[in-house]
Amino acid sequence: MDMLGEMLMHKDAGPTGGKTGSDCGTTSMNLPAMRHEAPTPLWLQLKHALRDQITFHLSPGARIPPESELCRHYGLSRMTVRQAITALVNEGLVGRQQGRGTFVLPTRLTIPPRTHAHFLDDGFEAGDGTLVQVDGAALEPLPRWIRERFGMAAKERAHKLRLTLANKENEEDVLASRTIYVPEHVAPSLQELDLTTPVHRILEDSFDLLPAAAEETMRLISADQLRAGMLRIATGKAIILVERVVLLASGERVVYARTYYQAERYRFEHKLVRPIPTDEKSSAVNERRYHVGEVQSAPGFVVEMHESEAAQ
Repeated sequence: MDMLGEMLMHKDAGPTGGKTGSDCGTTSMNLPAMRHEAPTPLWLQLKHALRDQITFHLSPGARIPPESELCRHYGLSRMTVRQAITALVNEGLVGRQQGRGTFVLPTRLTIPPRTHAHFLDDGFEAGDGTLVQVDGAALEPLPRWIRERFGMAAKERAHKLRLTLANKENEEDVLASRTIYVPEHVAPSLQELDLTTPVHRILEDSFDLLPAAAEETMRLISADQLRAGMLRIATGKAIILVERVVLLASGERVVYARTYYQAERYRFEHKLVRPIPTDEKSSAVNERRYHVGEVQSAPGFVVEMHESEAAQ
């Protein structure tokens, strides 16, 4: 490492490995040791140590020590400690509450859920800790951009449903918001039914329509004033937009939905499975291209990929 890099790495260092400036308080807490890895910045070493503590030893709602205590305990400057905590906030592991401190956030919900019973279930269903609320239902003409998705004529109407997924213990804590469009001719009496039930299940159980496929797109966006109001969050916070079109086997599009998830409250999980080869030749090619070492199992293997979309 050159001299400038070494100065940047150790600019906080004091006689005991860190600065003990007057802006630091005192602590008697048993905090984890930092990972002293030579090329790693001090703030990142501290972030790793705190993340391990949060992940393996602390429960949601636990308060982490204030900056002044962390500063004194690790012998680091306030700026370095603040940078580490800000990184944890940006990862969605902790949240700051003005005047109270920094607290461990609940474990992120998974989309799709680990034990979904229907291929279209996506976490927007009432569960042990969540409930679905109907914020609005109307039968109205559709904007042109939605009509084009359905291939509908200008005079045709559709059911427009607005739903929220909230914390069962605190209904003001909105986790996600969804707007659904279903053409009137597809489900004429839709609004007479329990709209807290997933719409794909309603179509199957009440209208004998069996969804066969769905098309989805997902992107990270910033909450504008409308979406922030729907989710009861600050304007500009990161949210995940998932757009879905549900199709019947005939190719007819019967549902269009836009769902907004709080980015810091969710993670996406996907399972990737290699198709089973149809002949020995393709099996051998697959093994040469993708397998490392000896393969003892039958052709075909499973890869689990965990993805987390959050404000970075």
